[in-house]
Amino acid sequence: MTAETGEAANFSINPVRVFFDGTSKTSTVTVKNESDEEITLQLKAYKWQQDAEGKDVYFPTTDIVYFPKIAKIKGSEEKIIRLGAEMPRDKLEKTYRLYLEEIPAPSAAETTTVKIVMKVGVPIFISPVDVEPKGSIEKAEVSDGNLDLVVKNEGNIHFIIKAIRIAGTDDSGGEIYKTDLGGKYLLGGNSKDFRFQLPREECHKLKALNIDIDTDRLSLGKKLDLDRKKCPL
Repeated sequence: MTAETGEAANFSINPVRVFFDGTSKTSTVTVKNESDEEITLQLKAYKWQQDAEGKDVYFPTTDIVYFPKIAKIKGSEEKIIRLGAEMPRDKLEKTYRLYLEEIPAPSAAETTTVKIVMKVGVPIFISPVDVEPKGSIEKAEVSDGNLDLVVKNEGNIHFIIKAIRIAGTDDSGGEIYKTDLGGKYLLGGNSKDFRFQLPREECHKLKALNIDIDTDRLSLGKKLDLDRKKCPL
C-alpha cells in the first residue's frame, strides 16, 4: 500500500514533497510516530519515471543519499531524515521517490491478526536550470461511447492534473452531461492516457464535448464536436 498524503496509519511525514532548486543540495523530512508503540521504518530511494502510457515506473538509484536507512521511532516521537542530492541540475527536471516502509514488529508476525504494512513514497524533485511549464491535449477522440484523451506534458517540469472536467452540450447549447476527475502527476516530456465512458442515453443527445484540464501550473482546454454514430447502440 502506498500513500502521497504524508499520513499513514502509524506515522506522518512533513514535508510531503522535497524540492532541490539549486539553492541547496540538502534537505530534511520529519517522520512522526502517531502510535503509542515503537515502529521501525526501512528507507529506499528510487528514480521515478513514466512509461509511454504515463504509468509510474521506478528504478533503484544512488542519486539521492539519505540517513538513516533504518529508522526506529518510539511512540509519539519524531525522527529527522536527512537527504542529499548527488545529481546536478539539468535542462529536464529529475524526479525520485523516497519510500518509507513499515517493518512489522516480531511480536506482530507471531499473531494471527492481520496487520497492514504502510509504505509511503515522498516525491523528490531536482528542478531544471530554467523552468518551462507547457502542456497540451494531444488527443481527444470518441469511439464506441468512450472518450479517449492523451494529455502531454511538453515542458521540462512536472505538473499535477488536479481536475479533468468534461461537459457535454446538446443542439441547443445546453449542458446535459458533466464529470470531474483528476489527481495525477505528469512528469516533464511524458504523456498520460485517460478513458471515460459516456452514458449511452446522454451520448446520443450530445453535439459537442468541452474538455477542461486544471493543473497546478497551467490550464488546458479543447472543444470536440461529437459524431453520434460513435455512441454505443
